[in-house]
Amino acid sequence: MPYRRFDWHQHVTEVWGEYWSARAAVDWLKVAVKKTPDILKENPVARDYLRDAHENLEGTYIVRLFAAFEAALRSYDRARHHDADRRTDASTMIDEIGGKRGRGIEQRIRQRAHSVRIVRNYWAHESDEDPGPITVDEARRSLQIYLAELPDEWG
Repeated sequence: MPYRRFDWHQHVTEVWGEYWSARAAVDWLKVAVKKTPDILKENPVARDYLRDAHENLEGTYIVRLFAAFEAALRSYDRARHHDADRRTDASTMIDEIGGKRGRGIEQRIRQRAHSVRIVRNYWAHESDEDPGPITVDEARRSLQIYLAELPDEWG
């Protein structure tokens, strides 16, 4: 696991890059299936779920982006409290870590991280309340802005 803020920042970027690779692959496959309908005849499951994969890809990667961000917060929180087993929910960590005196993170930056968390909850926990749209790019920017405000060395 990464230990420095920059490493976590890079990890979020890697997940974001995976999204763009997956997006290109799914988009390419949709076009290929349209041109050659029997291209997936050996893999009917892939064909049957291609539309769902296309529609759910962004939400899936927002969940992954937030998971990387949450792991960073958890790493920082555990190092700060010298407790490797410490368990704190993401919402609390965003506020407690971001609101720490002398290194407070602006409320608007914390709110952007919360907005991504709410979208993550919608996708990961199938919440009935639609939080509204957010792109993977917006989610990545919001989470990385927050991470950029943390101290570079964590322990």
